[in-house]
Amino acid sequence: MEFPVMIGDKKLVFDSNLQGVMVEGKEFVSTKDTPLVYEQVKDLRHAHVRTQMSSNTSTLIPALRVLGVRYPSYFDQSEVVASQNDISFYWNKSKLAAYYNRYSTDNLTYEVRKETIKQAVEFLANRDTIDLPEEYLKEMDEPCAFLGIFRGFPIFDSKTGVAKLLCRIGIHIDPEVVMISTPLDEHSSLVYELATQIGSELGIQGVYKKNRVSFSQKEQVVDFILKEARGKPIT
Repeated sequence: MEFPVMIGDKKLVFDSNLQGVMVEGKEFVSTKDTPLVYEQVKDLRHAHVRTQMSSNTSTLIPALRVLGVRYPSYFDQSEVVASQNDISFYWNKSKLAAYYNRYSTDNLTYEVRKETIKQAVEFLANRDTIDLPEEYLKEMDEPCAFLGIFRGFPIFDSKTGVAKLLCRIGIHIDPEVVMISTPLDEHSSLVYELATQIGSELGIQGVYKKNRVSFSQKEQVVDFILKEARGKPIT
């Protein structure tokens, strides 16, 4: 699934098959062993860019920069960029949290993300400042259902809430993916080890990023982990 957004004479295509930003046929993705996409594409410029189907600034801001489209300098601040690998950033108020309170595509299926993404692009493109107050991320106060334990990892249904930001380590079932993650560097090896076990046993490959691994084969992974955790799949 994909759709284009024109920003003047620049073309930005949102593509559900991508995990990062694609420039001239090459996709740039941030993994646990590579720099952030922001750093990988900082010297690239092109009038046609493709990116993942998300309002996430980890890819949307780099995509706008490659296009040469102006955006608020706030998103270039070192602590804002680094928040992609430090989710404890969201434990405090910030303008970035305020942005996601209005334009987040988390927990939205690909089919319904289009309008939110368009609004996010309109808000960011060709602006010099971000006219938002500092806020707590609203999802921090929403409930997140606990589903069981899989090999020592708590499993959460993340239709609401953000257990992935708060728990020391866990498995999170999102609308499109299953994510294993931790906000703490000292537990990252445990996340990678469990993801490798799951991938090996199911014959699939996760996307490894810093302190987190995502599997797009949601139904297959959910059935597998919940069968072991409590003997039946999620409904």
